[in-house]
Amino acid sequence: MGIKIRARYEGNALKPFKEIGLKEGDEVEIVVKKSAVDEFHGMMKIPKKLADEIIEMEMWD
Repeated sequence: MGIKIRARYEGNALKPFKEIGLKEGDEVEIVVKKSAVDEFHGMMKIPKKLADEIIEMEMWD
């Protein structure tokens, strides 16, 4: 079973945006994908903050 979670890379570690329910020592497999906003930023003529809000809409899940 798996879950999809967003995280930010800070201080040489991935920091999840919400609790993910792991115990100390649990092993996971990570697939790293940049956000769509990062990949397309500069191609759209809207501010990055607005683009982030659009991407976060539930309709994309």
